[in-house]
Amino acid sequence: MRHAGRWGWPIGLALALSALLLGPALRPGLTLAYDLGWSPDPRLTPFVSGIGMVAPRAVPSDAVGVSLGLLTGAGVAQKAILLAVLMACALGPIAMLRQVLPGASAPAVAIAGVAGVWNPFVIERLAIGQWTILLGFGVAGFALAALLRWLADPRAWSGVLGMVAIAGLGGANTVVMVLAAALPAAVCGVFTRGLRATAAMVAALLATACGVSAVWALPALSAAATSSGLATTVFAPRSDTPFGVVISLLSGGGMWNAAAHPEARAAVLPAAGATGLALLAVVAAGHAARTRYAVRPLLASGVFAVGVTLAGVVPGVDRVWAELLAALPGGGVLRDSQKLLTGWVLLIAVGSALIAERLVRVGPASRWAAVTPIAVAGLLLAPVALLPAAVWGLGGRLSAVTVPADYRALASTLSAAPEGLVGVLPWNQYRRYPWNGARTALSIAPRTIDQRVLQNDALPTRSGWIAGEDPLAAGVTAAIADGSSPVAALRAAGARYVLIEADAAPTTAVLDADPALSAAVVLARGVSGTAYDLGAVPGAGPEISAGPVRAGWAVSSGTWLLVAGIGIARARATRRRRIS
Repeated sequence: MRHAGRWGWPIGLALALSALLLGPALRPGLTLAYDLGWSPDPRLTPFVSGIGMVAPRAVPSDAVGVSLGLLTGAGVAQKAILLAVLMACALGPIAMLRQVLPGASAPAVAIAGVAGVWNPFVIERLAIGQWTILLGFGVAGFALAALLRWLADPRAWSGVLGMVAIAGLGGANTVVMVLAAALPAAVCGVFTRGLRATAAMVAALLATACGVSAVWALPALSAAATSSGLATTVFAPRSDTPFGVVISLLSGGGMWNAAAHPEARAAVLPAAGATGLALLAVVAAGHAARTRYAVRPLLASGVFAVGVTLAGVVPGVDRVWAELLAALPGGGVLRDSQKLLTGWVLLIAVGSALIAERLVRVGPASRWAAVTPIAVAGLLLAPVALLPAAVWGLGGRLSAVTVPADYRALASTLSAAPEGLVGVLPWNQYRRYPWNGARTALSIAPRTIDQRVLQNDALPTRSGWIAGEDPLAAGVTAAIADGSSPVAALRAAGARYVLIEADAAPTTAVLDADPALSAAVVLARGVSGTAYDLGAVPGAGPEISAGPVRAGWAVSSGTWLLVAGIGIARARATRRRRIS
């Protein structure tokens, strides 16, 4: 209640902006777009918990969505999470600004919020449904604000660890993003807190990150998951402006997937305007750092972000970067280096607010007083004006749909069947479901069927296929390439069941006619697909090593409980100090 008046209207602003970005995605149903996979029936499937996965990339984020869905329903849970992460993207820079300028004016606060959520970085990630990346961006803003509080008051250290713990709920990408933004800022504590206190903070940050990451890291490390050498090149930043990849990155864009690039970024004037505003904001932050020490950690975070992101595109350096990631255990999590630009984009948002604050403080006697309101309004509206197509679900690209009842029945039938490996066809992890407007989206089968699911984990891109980590799936791919039918290849890999999903591509009828299905039992059939039982698999079937998964969940859960306990204890101690 103490902060209700101070945070009430910024929360309202963040909610309005987030709703405007999501638009039709807030209607009843689920939004399925690219990497935004979601089950209409919340189930803690093996895929969701990480069992049987070589590199459990959806852990623990999918479990968070399922847990909320068990309470509210899948559609409500998805909308709540999408709204929450977008609101965090807006509120994070506001929290940072209020540490830099405790008495920041309302226009400056509003501009920080608008620039935080309405920028190329957020919109390009939203376009392909990467909500855990958006969570990382939002939490990074609050983590930097918490670090600024710690630099001013050493008793505020628990808030920093709390933000890292929250990042752990999003999985690998989220943790890496928050660490990349927070560690350079934390190192600046050497100048105020001293070397020992700074070393302790860095160690605590890393220890917390390792603890919450155990849930996905232990299974991946025990399985010796590796990343394809081609992946670093394919996932390198790409230019989304006419000015090349470096300028694209400096203006907050440059994501590797060209399908996510807003059309306005390809036009000279909007791209030039975005670049000019971004550089002006960084210059304003640099100017403010001369008198306000709190800005310097933000500059360190932003400069580091640009440096590490450029490592994947600078000729010569990019080869070293690729070799480094290939050699590092778990290096694949860094192959999409553009997500590490987080600190720079947050710096732009705060710098834009600093410009507005300077304009607001122009006295009435100044010759610029008459144009100051216009300039402030321009700063406030510029992000939206430069990316107008993002309004209302990115121009309709995001839209909620109803998963057909027959598909849900297929999944329920397979979930209730005797235990067995489920092979999913067509042999591609992405679908264009006819009932989803033929949008490209991940198959929802692994998240919907409460059995182990085998699908092609290789990633199709315009540059070719990126090999996945699952050797069982790779064996199926090789068998199909050698002439085996898809069903026969799945059977040889130990699959008892086969689910053939309806896809917009004309492949379903061909798969249903596979000779290997001649003796199969049809478990369920509908417009959305057919489920077959090929019969019990002789022998023990594919081995499942659940030990590392259970150990990972135990370590991460213990870390979350520990950090939560510390936070509660520190909050009580702070309350007692205020009362006394």
